[in-house]
Amino acid sequence: MCVRAINLNELKDDELRFRILAEIVGEDRAPKRADFSAIAKKLGTDRQSVAYHVKVLVKQGYLRALTSGYEPTGRILFIDDEAQG
Repeated sequence: MCVRAINLNELKDDELRFRILAEIVGEDRAPKRADFSAIAKKLGTDRQSVAYHVKVLVKQGYLRALTSGYEPTGRILFIDDEAQG
């Protein structure tokens, strides 16, 4: 199991943006295609809102846009829980 850590002070006023980030990042650093429509349906919002928040997350430096999708940047820490114990 992997634990992700981010600076919540930067996302404290926007729970939706945090939830979108969690959907895109997943459990590892591997780039992932983001299906904005599927994320929107799961979170109960619209596709345009998800697209907007993803652009903001890229601008804030949490995500990096690639041709293959999005990947988390070094601003998100991944801690391997299993290696600790």
